[in-house]
Amino acid sequence: MFFEVRVYKPNGKLKKQISSTELSSNHWRTFDKIEGEIGLNSSGTKPVPAWVKAKLDLEFPTNLELDHQSTQG
Repeated sequence: MFFEVRVYKPNGKLKKQISSTELSSNHWRTFDKIEGEIGLNSSGTKPVPAWVKAKLDLEFPTNLELDHQSTQG
């Protein structure tokens, strides 16, 4: 439930009046927008870009690659 809001100028005169229906519609519009942005994965971690992964794979080979190189060499 929202109550009507009155905004006054510094001199005390009424600047604008916001009705309860306008406040309610604004609230639910904002609520739906925020809720729509929330995903199922809310861990906060972003996926690593492909170029970063490729660079790291070159610098730090996996254990399988190390095992393969040690058996051949």
